[in-house]
Amino acid sequence: MEESKKKEVNKRGIFNEDGDIDLSKRRIIQGNTTNLNDFNNLKYTWTSDWYRQAMNNFWIPEEINLNQDIKDYRKLDQNEKKAFDRILSFLTYLDSIQTANLPN
Repeated sequence: MEESKKKEVNKRGIFNEDGDIDLSKRRIIQGNTTNLNDFNNLKYTWTSDWYRQAMNNFWIPEEINLNQDIKDYRKLDQNEKKAFDRILSFLTYLDSIQTANLPN
């Protein structure tokens, strides 16, 4: 590459304490970001709505009362428990290594 066309790229630290946090100053390209994602303070309303919808696409165990499920599981016979456990093990891997776990 020609010397005249080379442009030095400055390395940025993980956190830019001088970054713009004011929403009106945020830019995707050539912006002065903090390098942190603040999903509670978004510039565009559609991104905020999208983020909240995306967060509602999954649940965490603390949100669901499983007491009745535990009681029901104890009432299953051995074959039903075995089937349930295997199905659950496959569902557990849906977001990660499901196909690698299939032989197991």
